[in-house]
Amino acid sequence: MLDEARERIDNAFAGSSDRAGDLTHCRDSISPAFGSNMHKTCDFDVAVIGGGPAGSAAASTLARRGHQVLVLEKEAFPRFHIGESQLPWINEILARIGADAAVSAEGFVQKWGASFTTADGTADQYADFSQAYEVPRPQTYQVPRDRFDKVLLENAVRSGARVRQGCGARDAVFDADGVTVTYADPNDGEATVRVAAVIDASGRAGFLARRFGERRKDPVLQNIAVHRQYEGIPRSEGRRAGDIRMVTRPDRGWFWFIPISDTVVSVGAVVPQAVYNATRRGSAEDTLAAFLAETPAALQLVANATPVSPARFDADYSYLHTVHAGDRFAVTGDAGAFLDPIFSTGVLLAMQSGIEAAEAISDGLRKGDLRAHRFAKYERRLVRRYHHFRRFAVGFYDPAFRDLFFNRSSRFGIYEAVLSVLGGNWRPSLTTRLRLEAFFAIVALKRLTQRFSPSGTQPDATAEVAET
Repeated sequence: MLDEARERIDNAFAGSSDRAGDLTHCRDSISPAFGSNMHKTCDFDVAVIGGGPAGSAAASTLARRGHQVLVLEKEAFPRFHIGESQLPWINEILARIGADAAVSAEGFVQKWGASFTTADGTADQYADFSQAYEVPRPQTYQVPRDRFDKVLLENAVRSGARVRQGCGARDAVFDADGVTVTYADPNDGEATVRVAAVIDASGRAGFLARRFGERRKDPVLQNIAVHRQYEGIPRSEGRRAGDIRMVTRPDRGWFWFIPISDTVVSVGAVVPQAVYNATRRGSAEDTLAAFLAETPAALQLVANATPVSPARFDADYSYLHTVHAGDRFAVTGDAGAFLDPIFSTGVLLAMQSGIEAAEAISDGLRKGDLRAHRFAKYERRLVRRYHHFRRFAVGFYDPAFRDLFFNRSSRFGIYEAVLSVLGGNWRPSLTTRLRLEAFFAIVALKRLTQRFSPSGTQPDATAEVAET
């Protein structure tokens, strides 16, 4: 029976037409070991909406656990995406989904740390991940996301998932026995598939997220980004040649400089939305040029550089959804949360949530229970991890935090603990957590000193929220 079911699904995807309409008729699931009748009328166990890092991680995890998975991706890969700089803790994630060897084989630029420079170039701080506590492997990658995301999606296919590109999900109808997903099909116009559960990994589109719950923008981290790729930007020598460089701005904005190939560097400016609104300059190209002109250290880096891509805007940088799971569904990746890119946590958070959503659904499938209560632990961990990194993201926009960061001290291992979080450590040990609390206590003390100093900087809303 199992072989016959496999043959039917293989035939449904065979041929140049790859006709999705062949999947509209329900049949026995080919995962009979679950000990439940809940799948008897399903074509697949799980539909994953979106083939980005979160969706690929979820699909790979489910397929490696023996489940039948369909990934519906509205675009055709490779495609452009921002978020090129990764963190060391992503190595653990890549290994868990079996993609570490494939990513390593791509020859992406190696990243060992990050440098932070003031707007006038007078102060510089280097964050070397090899000095961080609890970072097993300090080397990570700078990646062109079109190639990187394609590698991850191909890994999901190798793991056993079915992937349909150019097929955007349009609707999902939930009932007691499963979910009927309707999606755009390039051949037949529209098709349906029957599944036991759905994972929303659709990014900011929020296929299910916008239907269940509310997307709440961060009250502090409301920034605008404008970015472009260049050739001819100078790099550091040796191992630091591939590291990301950040240049701060007096208005609490900052620039990134990310080498994504031997010749190309991604350059972006992130500024508070209020700053952008007060100085609108029309096109993305004009806006980026103006921000560069206002920041001497950044302008010097692009003095002899040549643009090799159009400039683009990105907005709505930080938000957290109110609902991350329900009966027969989970929301993962950017569909449910996104954090300011200052510490490059985007892909790590997306992939980790994709894995955890897949594990929760896998357990629910095996136990015959996909009700919302089974995802409570998943939701708690996702929200806790978001706020763990948010504390540092908000802190970076606080002058007291920046002052301490640029004048670091290794006493008591506090700096190494902070560096551990900047490397992606979302589950620090008790000792590291205590050091982090000590750091934020010093930040709070410095803020008070600035507040009552005659020449001190008066705090604003950003500084106040940094305490939370």
